[in-house]
Amino acid sequence: MSVTIKWLTLVALLLLTSGCSLLSQPAPAKTLDSSKRLERITAIEQYTVQASVGIKTPDESVSGNLTWQQHNTEHYKARLANFLGISLFELTNNADGSSILLRGEQYQAVDTSSLLWQLAGWSMPLADMPLWLKGMPGQAATAIEYDELGRVKAFQLVDSTGIAWQLRYQSFFTDELALPQKINLTSDDTKIRFHIRSWQL
Repeated sequence: MSVTIKWLTLVALLLLTSGCSLLSQPAPAKTLDSSKRLERITAIEQYTVQASVGIKTPDESVSGNLTWQQHNTEHYKARLANFLGISLFELTNNADGSSILLRGEQYQAVDTSSLLWQLAGWSMPLADMPLWLKGMPGQAATAIEYDELGRVKAFQLVDSTGIAWQLRYQSFFTDELALPQKINLTSDDTKIRFHIRSWQL
C-alpha cells in the first residue's frame, strides 16, 4: 500500500470516527417562543416539585428538602424536611382553609406567611409561590426583568407580612418549557435558595 493510500485511509477513519462522535451527542432542546411557553406554563395547574432549600436568617440557617404538590390553581400541600427526613413544617391549603403542622402541632391560618414567621422566626412569600415556582411573577410583582429568550429573570414583591423580596432565577431546565431550576430570594435579612431537582407535570 502506498504512502498516499495509507494517508487517505487514515484521514477517512478520523473523519468517520469524529462524525460518529458528533452524531452521538444529544442536541440541546429548543425553547418555545415566549408567548407559547407562557401559554403552556399558565395552563399547568397540577405539578409536584422536589427541591433542595437553604434558608439563612440572622438567627439560624435551615437546610432541607422541599416537596411541593400543587393540586390546582389554589390548593397545594408542601413539606420541608431536613436531610435526616425529619419534618420541619407542613403546609396545607385547600377548600377547608390553610394550616401549618409545626413541631407536631397543627395551626390554622388565614395567612400562612405571617403564621410561619410567628412560629418559626422566618418566612417566605407563599401567596404567589405556586406561580413563581413556575417562573411567573404574579400580579403583585414589580420591576420585572426578562432575559434574551423572553423568560422572567427577576422581579420584586412584597409578601403578606410586609417584607420586600427580590426574586432572581439563576438557571432553567433545558427542555422546551425551560421551567426554573435554581431560584434565589433575598430580603433585608433573609436569603432563600431553591435548587429544583425535578418537575412532575
